[in-house]
Amino acid sequence: MGIKVHGIPHGATLRVLATLQEMEIDYELVLVDMRSGAIKQEPFLSLNPFGQVPAFEDGDLNLFESRTITKYIAHTYEGKGASLINKDKNKMANMAVWMEVEAHQFDPIVSKLIHELLYKVHFGKKTDNAIVEENEPKFAKILDVYEARLATSKYLAGECFTLADLHHLPSLNYMMRTKVKQLIDERPHVSAWCKDILARPAWQKVWALHKRGIDMGIKVHGIPHGATLRVLATLHEKEIDFELVPIDMKSGAHKQQPFLSLNPFGQVPAFEDGDLKLFESRAISKYIAFNYEGNGTSLFSNKDAKQIADFAVWMEVEAHQFDPVATKLNYELGYKLYLGMETDNTVVEEYGAKLAKVLDVYEARLATSKYLAGDSFTLADLHHLPALKYMMLNKMKQLVDERPHVSAWCKDILARPAWVKAWAMQNDLN
Repeated sequence: MGIKVHGIPHGATLRVLATLQEMEIDYELVLVDMRSGAIKQEPFLSLNPFGQVPAFEDGDLNLFESRTITKYIAHTYEGKGASLINKDKNKMANMAVWMEVEAHQFDPIVSKLIHELLYKVHFGKKTDNAIVEENEPKFAKILDVYEARLATSKYLAGECFTLADLHHLPSLNYMMRTKVKQLIDERPHVSAWCKDILARPAWQKVWALHKRGIDMGIKVHGIPHGATLRVLATLHEKEIDFELVPIDMKSGAHKQQPFLSLNPFGQVPAFEDGDLKLFESRAISKYIAFNYEGNGTSLFSNKDAKQIADFAVWMEVEAHQFDPVATKLNYELGYKLYLGMETDNTVVEEYGAKLAKVLDVYEARLATSKYLAGDSFTLADLHHLPALKYMMLNKMKQLVDERPHVSAWCKDILARPAWVKAWAMQNDLN
């Protein structure tokens, strides 16, 4: 049957992979699609009823919880590769102590710091500095205990590398990429221990797997502004993790390689999901909504042919009737003012009248349904969000306010938590 590890080369799964590499044991890494919610469904739940990675199979044996899995591997395959346990009773007791310290003292604090200082930054979210300030001193106190211990022995459980050290590897490697690295560097014995265990060949092989896995995630290339916000709002609605790769628009990076290989028109956003590359924000949002239908909010109508048709109509209306007019007005009343340019009032008058007529059609539609494609929020509504938000910041807001159904719809969709998160990313950039 062979050994199978179900998960992704990230987080706790790395702990198991490092153990297998240390013991020179062949295994199959069965990648789990985290973004589609596969871990919360069968057949994965039959392997781990808590819906978390990793899960582990060795023949007929099924295990979950990474530290339990590493103990099983180290004891069952003791004759292979590096020995990761101590047979002496006293040394075994010391190893058990430091394995508990890692699980209950070290990891809970470090996990919070990694989430704030690395995970949130990686995915374009805002760090909560209060949480960092609260947990940094706690981490420092823990490291003081480690410094005292490592002043008396090369490794935590004695003079040999064991699971007590190995269990720290994922968190330590992440921490060394944050400002908290300074707390480690200030403690010479902790620093030496850290450098030693992170340099182990087995860990280097595992971390290489991690880096390849990270490179295959969802990436949005752009800035949290304009059309890119349409994509970010969709990802937030679907509760999908992503990396926002900032593009230096001022330097013209979007008009040069390598960006042009992602979008030959030199416009943001561009999008990557593994090997798939897309451009055009509406096409990207449709792909996300359909490909990750099982995640978060359902963003399209598929109950019957009529609803699908209504949905398609209002997607086209937004793209060809609403957005060209709204974009022209937002340029004159927002972008030009921001850059200190003079507004062309003739253009504003012409397009203001056009917008009023478009909104009259919306008012009639929204008098019969809560949202444009029916009684559920869909992409037909979401696609309006960037232009609507900018419009509510200029005098065109009056045209919205004068139409009660349009006004209610606008307030509703602009208050959605996913949109608030996407808009906050723009504020963070500013």
